[in-house]
Formats: sequence, structure tokens, C-alpha cells
Amino acid sequence: MDYEAIISEKFPNCDVEVLTPDVFEMEKLVEYITDDIVVYKPHSVMVYRHLIRFLMDVGVRGKIYYLDGFSDDDLKTVHSGLLKFTWRQNVVINLFKNANPDRDVLGLKK
Repeated sequence: MDYEAIISEKFPNCDVEVLTPDVFEMEKLVEYITDDIVVYKPHSVMVYRHLIRFLMDVGVRGKIYYLDGFSDDDLKTVHSGLLKFTWRQNVVINLFKNANPDRDVLGLKK
């Protein structure tokens, strides 16, 4: 499935990046995403299992990551890394543990 095209169409004001497990080691993946939190400066981060979305002020371009093909353990590692990073930051993180981004966020039918 072409998640990048689907997400870009649904969220035209966001940069979209689809990542697969072979791109980064887990530690580096968390660091890569948190570096973008510093760059984009979102007011909050929405985490829907495989999908991570930076919420920005109106008119400011956001960022969405889709973690395609990651195991539940890998996703837990990423989510906990994001929670640790944002703990003392001026960023709110909303973790939707049981969310299905394909259905709930993207409106796709399984």
C-alpha cells in the first residue's frame, strides 16, 4: 500500500515520511524523530501506533511519520523514546495505544 500518497492526500499541509525497519536501528530511529520535534516545534505530537503526527499552529506545515512493518515491540520502543524525550519539553504527547491508523486516522477499510 502506498501510505505516503494516501497520507499526503489526506493531510496536504504535512510533510510525510514512511519508514521501514531496515532504514535505522531503533535507537537512531527515535533520535531521528526527536530531532524533527526540535526542528518543527509542534505544540503536540499524536501517536497512533504506526502513525506519528506533529500538530502545528494554523498555517504551519507539519510532519507525519508512518512506521510501516514495525513489530509491536519496536513500536513500544519508539513510543517510550518519544515519551522520555518530551517529558520535560514544552510538547504534549498523546499516545493512542490501541489505535488503528489505517482505519481511524486515514479512513481506509481493512
